[in-house]
Amino acid sequence: MLSNTRTLQVEFGHCDPSGIVFNPHYFVWFDFSVHALLGRAGLTLKSMIDEFGIDGIPLVDNQARFKAPSRWGDDIVIESSISAVHRSAFEIRHLVRNGGTIAVECSETRVWTAFDREQGRVRAKPLPPRIVALLSGAAPGA
Repeated sequence: MLSNTRTLQVEFGHCDPSGIVFNPHYFVWFDFSVHALLGRAGLTLKSMIDEFGIDGIPLVDNQARFKAPSRWGDDIVIESSISAVHRSAFEIRHLVRNGGTIAVECSETRVWTAFDREQGRVRAKPLPPRIVALLSGAAPGA
């Protein structure tokens, strides 16, 4: 399956008054990590919107476990990988490592959506075969 790793340093502005990462920052980092993961397969959200006419890949489920704190000045590593591909959705697993410790585990589900003119709303649509192959790591560029 497709995977990507990125490293970042925790900055003062990421932290609460006690110098520990304020949890919502992880979710911003996970969103950036999803886009970096797609970039690993040669995809951008803009290119997918242009090529496939989708509305986006909204987050519909998210579960996180905060296991150890990260603090101002720490270098953390975010490992993101596709963990499952379904008809209209895909799941991503994020692991945040701080030194040798797993600080956060997160799983999320994103849905492939497009505007349905007939129903007048955004709906889930099947993932195109090329996207399935890229997310599964079975295509060149993955």
